[in-house]
Amino acid sequence: MKSAYRLAVRGLVVSGAVGAVVAFGSAGVAQAATPGTLYLCSGGSYASVASFPERGGFSTYVVNAGTCQSFNYGGDHAERVDIEMVYPDRYIGSFTYDGRAGANIRTVDGPSFYPF
Repeated sequence: MKSAYRLAVRGLVVSGAVGAVVAFGSAGVAQAATPGTLYLCSGGSYASVASFPERGGFSTYVVNAGTCQSFNYGGDHAERVDIEMVYPDRYIGSFTYDGRAGANIRTVDGPSFYPF
């Protein structure tokens, strides 16, 4: 019975690893961020915006589903940026943007987002 359990667990681990390789391996080559630029892609089935709470709530304009936009917002220190979906308004999450390095962000269904 013990060996059957180990075999089942091993099968789950291997299939999970293969799934991760397929999911992340097909994501493509990462694009380097451009200093001073926030590049936001709405990869999910919803429009999204990025807002800068430390800049008084300043935000990007709406990036429609399936499109990407580049925003030259500069910056000389690390600051929080909130990613939100539009229609309906919903907070997705936050990340740290540093204008000295820039950032590339893609939203995905879930909703969620990731840097690339």
